[in-house]
Amino acid sequence: MQLTREDQAPTQEILSGYNGQFSSTGLTPGPFRLTITSAGFENQVFSGNLRAGEAFIAPEFVLAVAPAVEEVRVALTQFEVAQEQIKEQEKQRVLCFIPNFYVTYVPDAAPLAPKQKFELAWKSVSDPITIVGVGALTGIEQAADQYGGYGQGAQGYAKRFGATYGDVFIGTFIDSAILTSVLKQDPRYFYRGTGTTRSGPGRRPGVLQK
Repeated sequence: MQLTREDQAPTQEILSGYNGQFSSTGLTPGPFRLTITSAGFENQVFSGNLRAGEAFIAPEFVLAVAPAVEEVRVALTQFEVAQEQIKEQEKQRVLCFIPNFYVTYVPDAAPLAPKQKFELAWKSVSDPITIVGVGALTGIEQAADQYGGYGQGAQGYAKRFGATYGDVFIGTFIDSAILTSVLKQDPRYFYRGTGTTRSGPGRRPGVLQK
C-alpha cells in the first residue's frame, strides 16, 4: 500500500504481513491518504487525519475482485479480404449489363490466391451475358457463312457456338487463371487513382503466394 501526505512529503510504501496487517511509525501529524493495492483486486483508498500523539487504527478493508478484461482483436486473413473484394467486383457491369469483373478500384487490393483466380475465371465465362454474347457472335458468323465446314441450320449453329464458346472458355482460364497462377501475377486491372488520364489502368504483377 501507499501512504500519501497532503504536505507534499514523499509517498511511503508499506507492505502488509501475511494476514493483511500493516503498521508504520514516526509519522508526522496531519491529513493522509492510504491506497491499498493487491494484484487481482480493485484498489481501495482511505483518507484520514493523524493527530499529535495519536495511535491511529485504520478500519478493516475488504478488497473487491477486479473485473477480468480480455481484449480480442478479430482481423480478416488476406484470403478473406480478397474474397470480399471479389464479391464487389462481381457486381460491376458496364452499362449495367456487360461484365466488368476484372477491374478493381481498390488501390491496395489484396492479391488473389490461385483458387480465387479460377473462381473469377469461372464467374466470367459462366455469366449469362457472356453466353449471350457468344451466341450473338455465332449468329453473325453463321449469317456470313464463316467456317463453311460447319454447315448451316441448327446443327451448324451448334458447332459454331461450341467452337466460339470453347475459345472464350479456354482463353479466359489460360490467360486469367493458369498463367497468372504459375507466374504469380494478378489478372485484374488496377486503377492508379493518381496521375494523368493518359496513365490509365493497368495490370499489376505481384508475388501472391510462397
